[in-house]
Amino acid sequence: MKNRKYALSLLALISLPAFSAGWLATYDTDEMRGTSTKFLQTQSDNSVDFEFPYNGGSKMAIILRSKKEVLKDSQKAEDLKLEEVMLIISKGQYSCTSFDGCEISVKFDNDKIKKYKMNAAANGKSDVIFVSNSQDFIKNIEKHKKLIIEADFYQAGAKQFKFDLSGFSNPETK
Repeated sequence: MKNRKYALSLLALISLPAFSAGWLATYDTDEMRGTSTKFLQTQSDNSVDFEFPYNGGSKMAIILRSKKEVLKDSQKAEDLKLEEVMLIISKGQYSCTSFDGCEISVKFDNDKIKKYKMNAAANGKSDVIFVSNSQDFIKNIEKHKKLIIEADFYQAGAKQFKFDLSGFSNPETK
């Protein structure tokens, strides 16, 4: 049930057809329980073409998520700490197994290429993967302006996606 609710929240986040460049902040609030989850999302500047049935251009989204927390007296959902990073492809399948996981290559600004271990989604979905060392990834997003992510895709090999990270500290709110 917990994964299903998050999956529905993620679908709402990634189904933004006219998503502009920059960061978008959204919040999932359960008023009955007094809990909230914060999401920050950005989309790749470029799209990549895959073979049928995923042809037509695919974009990658970076979604940062806080833990679901009970808000304290004066705490706001905007103040929740981002703790998890997921990468979602709009059309396509990552080559990442639940047994071994996988790796992506990233380049922040003009730094050296760095590898991050990734985990497949627990629900078996192949269009989303999770960064194992999310805190390091988030710290790099905070201090850099540009990012290139290279990930392996099922029957398509490695593909690269470019991101403009500016606006992270001041996202649009939906």
